[in-house]
Amino acid sequence: MHIDSLNYFFKVAKSKSISTVAKNTHISQSALSQQILKLEDKLNVKLLNRSNKGVTLTPEGEILFKYCESILSSYNKMQEELSNSIHKKTFISIEAVESISLTILPALVSKLKKVYNSYTINLNTIDCCSNLNLLNNICDVYICYRKPERNDSIVTKQLGNDEIVLVADKNFQINSIKKEQLFELPLILASDKNCLKRFLCSELNCDENDLDNSNILYRTNSYFSALNGVLSTKAVTFIPMSMYNNYCSTTNIKRIKIEDFSLSIPIYINYSEAFYKTNSDFIKSLKNMLKGYLV
Repeated sequence: MHIDSLNYFFKVAKSKSISTVAKNTHISQSALSQQILKLEDKLNVKLLNRSNKGVTLTPEGEILFKYCESILSSYNKMQEELSNSIHKKTFISIEAVESISLTILPALVSKLKKVYNSYTINLNTIDCCSNLNLLNNICDVYICYRKPERNDSIVTKQLGNDEIVLVADKNFQINSIKKEQLFELPLILASDKNCLKRFLCSELNCDENDLDNSNILYRTNSYFSALNGVLSTKAVTFIPMSMYNNYCSTTNIKRIKIEDFSLSIPIYINYSEAFYKTNSDFIKSLKNMLKGYLV
């Protein structure tokens, strides 16, 4: 299977438009369509349903799309490692939940590079906790909110805790509420953050249906989308303290106190024993720096 054809299919599947991908990749639509057709012929399945409104995935296309990102990530990592091996550099791929990868880690990487200047560090954001890429050797370090299932080849250490706080625009008239009042406020919910929902429901003594049926303004898969939402609406949202600390001084948000509410979720760092043996100093430095940012 040609990797370029797979890459084109992945981009088309994500954008649902052959014309958009053709424009962004600077090839003709006919050439791009030929790449997809070659892939369909190779796999002996139809991958896309084409119409004037764009393209949709067939059931077989859905199956290929499910594995596509992992295949392409593995291929790209292989390319990086080969290149770094030639130039005597070390490539490290770090995957982390959004609140860590987009706030704390960028600052830490610049500090780490001063010491480990021969390292090439790649940061990737994950929506929620799945350590498949670590198990499949696609990433080297995995930082998440949920402790993975025991695996003898994987080392898991708790770094600390990330407090969950309720925030709103500074002009929001309420500064403090009781738990039961939360369900009356317009709420922007990061609904794809399953770890957050599970911990929230436990602290609020409700089930996920109660939370889903509360006064939801909209749902989003991004804390940043939720954070931007409260700046333009009279709504509240839950975000990790790691994000609040990074943005409260530069954005017009405030924290709203909830009486008798305290929620901190653990943060775990995971890596393989084999990786640690050859990169122990790097891992120790990364862990110590991360702990300095967490409770």
